[in-house]
Amino acid sequence: MSRQTFLPYAAGLALAVTLTGCAAESAAPEPTTPVPTVSAPSSSVATSAPAAPAASPTSAAPDFPDGLPAAAKKHTKDGAKAFVRHFVDVVNASWRKPNPEAIRSLCQRESESCSGYASLAERLLNGKGRYESDPIDVGLLVTLADSDGISRIHATVKVLGARVVNDSGDTVREDRKETVKNIFSLVWGTKGWSVREVSNA
Repeated sequence: MSRQTFLPYAAGLALAVTLTGCAAESAAPEPTTPVPTVSAPSSSVATSAPAAPAASPTSAAPDFPDGLPAAAKKHTKDGAKAFVRHFVDVVNASWRKPNPEAIRSLCQRESESCSGYASLAERLLNGKGRYESDPIDVGLLVTLADSDGISRIHATVKVLGARVVNDSGDTVREDRKETVKNIFSLVWGTKGWSVREVSNA
């Protein structure tokens, strides 16, 4: 089974993202912090003054990735939309000047879609190729109902028909222009928004 979103070059080479057990293998490990134990009460009479109440814990501010626009740092519906637009900008930049880590920095570790986008950047890097211009563009964004803590954005994405060139500037291939409908599934965590998955609408 495969999932194809806006991967024009990979799709053209029949390199669609294959769904595997990666998500299960990369699941977060069980917490190792020991559970605190409760001591039995002392039989002697306490003579010391009662301890002052502990200060209420405060939530740490998210450690946002470098270059994230202010609008995409908001934990709101508009913030989620701004993040999707920024993510597409980063994907474009990472395919024009291959940089897989820039894509991964905005994704959940187990995201299979992001793995595909980053792998394409790696293939371009290793093959000394690049997109000559932005390969994709995002249009209308519509917020869908949240589910289990996941924010979902319906996106209209245009594949622009960009050319892939080698280090000599020669054309390797040219994408076919098309419009696809995707759903971006986002989660909010310690670094703000991140992509959990991108699927066909």
